[in-house]
Amino acid sequence: MLGKLIKHEFKSTAHSMFGIYLSALFTFLAMLLVFFIKNRTLMITGSLVLVGICVAAIVVTLFAIIGTFNKSLYGNQGYLSFTLPVSGKSLLASKTVVSLAWIFISFAFIIAVAAFLLFYWIAQTSESFKDIVNMVYTTLQTMMGMPDAETAVKSIAVLVALLFMKALFLIFKVSFSLTIANTKSFQKLNPVLAAILVYFAIYLVLNAANLAAAFIPVQLAIATNGIGLTVGETMIGLAENANVFLPLPILGYIFEAVVCVALYLLTGDIMTKRVNVK
Repeated sequence: MLGKLIKHEFKSTAHSMFGIYLSALFTFLAMLLVFFIKNRTLMITGSLVLVGICVAAIVVTLFAIIGTFNKSLYGNQGYLSFTLPVSGKSLLASKTVVSLAWIFISFAFIIAVAAFLLFYWIAQTSESFKDIVNMVYTTLQTMMGMPDAETAVKSIAVLVALLFMKALFLIFKVSFSLTIANTKSFQKLNPVLAAILVYFAIYLVLNAANLAAAFIPVQLAIATNGIGLTVGETMIGLAENANVFLPLPILGYIFEAVVCVALYLLTGDIMTKRVNVK
């Protein structure tokens, strides 16, 4: 049943995103044509349009996630959704999976656009594809201070995992806020206002805990010879002379992971027992 819910959720949200990626495709094709014409004004215009589409992709993704969640559970479709033979946790899980998928598609799209624009402009002064690749890598290495390709890959993998946690944290905070706003106690207020107030209350409390965790000197350390932890000046899982490329405060992310589990269970329980569908 969960698979069917996810499939239906993808279909209901895809139409919101279709126009964004279709316009991006046409812009890509137009820029490739302009590249051979060598019209600098059109090249700059195309680049700005792509950047604008990236911004639109993020905004539309967030509004589509929030809008679809609220409409399908607490709007006109709410009665139908809650009469399905599934628990609140299953409904929440299906929407979470689809929301995460769209968020990562949007971020992958932005990264692809950034890479395209980097190659696009460097290609103006390079004769071969190999030269372009070498120049792009050298540029990134200079900008980011990357010691080598292997360490860069490890860093990207860790950052993607942390981004996954941030996205999950955002989704559960939003879903919890919308769910609380649709219980009898809060429906006396405007649902939108109630959801916003609940969200910011959660944000302030959890952000305070995150800030407190940041003062504890425990970091995930990505070094040229592996990944480990640093506690103050002590390294765990790394050689004492390891060259740490990217230190990341990790306790905040562990705290967010625990809160995500708690919010998922609590939201699913409230959806099953306490939501008042209008």
